[in-house]
Amino acid sequence: MDAKAKLIKKDQIQEIGPSRFEVSGNLIRKLGRESISNKNVAILELIKNSHDAHATKVEINFNDIDTQDGSITILDDGQGMDFSDLENKWMRIATPWKTKLSNQKNRITIGEKGIGRLSVESLGRKTILHSFPSGENAGYKIIFDWEKYQQENVLVNEITNPTYKFKKKKSEHGTRLDIHNLNHDWNDEGAQRELLTDINLLNPINKPITDFRVIPRFSSSLVSVPKVKRDFLNRAVYKLKTRLVGGLLVRYEFVPIKGKKKEGHFNLDRKLKCGDTVFELYFFYKSPKYLKDALGVEIDKTAAKEIVSFLEYYSGVKLYRDNFRVKPYGEPKSDWLGLDIAAHNNSMYPRNDAIIGMVYISKSKNSKIIDTTTREGVLYSDEFQDLLSFVRTSIFRIFADLRSELEYHKIKARKRKSKKPKLKVVPATRSEMKELDEKFLDIKNYPENFYYRLQDEIDLCYNHNHPNAVFFLCRKLIENLVFNILEKKFPNDINLWFDNRVGIKMRHKFGVLVKNLHDKRNNFKPNAKSYIEKFNGDVGPFKKEANLKAHYIFEYLRDKKELDKFKIDDLVQLLINIYNSI
Repeated sequence: MDAKAKLIKKDQIQEIGPSRFEVSGNLIRKLGRESISNKNVAILELIKNSHDAHATKVEINFNDIDTQDGSITILDDGQGMDFSDLENKWMRIATPWKTKLSNQKNRITIGEKGIGRLSVESLGRKTILHSFPSGENAGYKIIFDWEKYQQENVLVNEITNPTYKFKKKKSEHGTRLDIHNLNHDWNDEGAQRELLTDINLLNPINKPITDFRVIPRFSSSLVSVPKVKRDFLNRAVYKLKTRLVGGLLVRYEFVPIKGKKKEGHFNLDRKLKCGDTVFELYFFYKSPKYLKDALGVEIDKTAAKEIVSFLEYYSGVKLYRDNFRVKPYGEPKSDWLGLDIAAHNNSMYPRNDAIIGMVYISKSKNSKIIDTTTREGVLYSDEFQDLLSFVRTSIFRIFADLRSELEYHKIKARKRKSKKPKLKVVPATRSEMKELDEKFLDIKNYPENFYYRLQDEIDLCYNHNHPNAVFFLCRKLIENLVFNILEKKFPNDINLWFDNRVGIKMRHKFGVLVKNLHDKRNNFKPNAKSYIEKFNGDVGPFKKEANLKAHYIFEYLRDKKELDKFKIDDLVQLLINIYNSI
């Protein structure tokens, strides 16, 4: 059909009336249990609703959950809803009415998408709502039978929900939700522990809300979950607080358990779009031996057990918006920052199970980081990626560098003080003494302790005339340095240094790492860029020989003097210079 045939003459058009959208009844289920798949998120959304209604406490009672008649009652002492609120706000999905709530307690409104109202559908097939509006003599009751909305060809506005008015004392206020015909099994200790942990983490450990309490009660004996203790954070071996200002300036404060506090600031290479934010990290050693080896600090076994127990429930880096948690970030299996992958390759990077971290954002300062409709995470936008970049920079650049510096110097100091047993030494000839004094590498400013131990091995092999061992160990050292440079410079671009494809999950090969470093040279400072150019020009013979010797066992060096042609010490120093310029 050509363009002319698509045209309709004006006198051929007749208006027959307006067309309107109609909403099928099953939309309630799609927005309820099919969207809010996590039952804990549904409970937490209802808790947030109580907070927004200016409640001072909310009780969650799990009744007879070991029977088929189990139910959940959620009761708060908030301001309640009058009939106009129920009719024009509660019963209208996706209305922005919470922004107009009176703010008598100076609280920031947490809920905004109306998901709390549909959370009840995801929890049970029948809900009874009682509202006790503040300052009135009458209350209201509405019964919701969610199964009615699943009838064939039924529309949302065709379903009626029985509504009643009853007398109450003027002093009574709040909201009560009774949820029946439950969709989930709550009679499981694991499920109870997960919910209690989520409730305990709803607000930051070090910023509890003093005028709002959540009281969960199970019909059976309550399972054991360690109580959140604010002073627990004082046991941290290292405390780090970083602040992003104006998207470009990073201020930091690093406090070790033993030693002086360090403060500083620096500008990022580019301006981040996520908005101003704050990040706090608390690192713990779970083993008394490791703590003593690292910093010479003693801790008794009882205290160590408490740390392990607490971290089992509360470890990881959590995301908080206006001091209310955004799940699932920081869940046991949610390595959203790639910490466990990074720690596998650098011992100065912390693992999730050894830290407690909080990322603070707000509606006012981070308005473009938006929650998903289901309230399970945020939309993966450029702003959220920049937030990731800031947090990873805080960990991989600031925390790792300061920790490495502190622990390395402590270890060196203890080595100097330690008394070693005297050994009987057979006198060597003058030429043998000269041979043993030779160092193949003598680098002083590695980024972490691992490299010093590796350098000692290299020098030992060199002194005993094992050139092939020296060569392979140097390949390991150089490859790790390139990896650490890419990881530190591009913390949010994991694909530059790690092959994250399904079924692979391993760091890139040496050649790929070198290529990626050279390809990204324009992202570095001018002096570092020149180092990368020189490294790329000099590393060719070494890389070629390293790959050859790795695959053909009959290719080997016969004498350590053959190592000189590869300029290994120059390659290592160039990489150190690049790393220290980041």
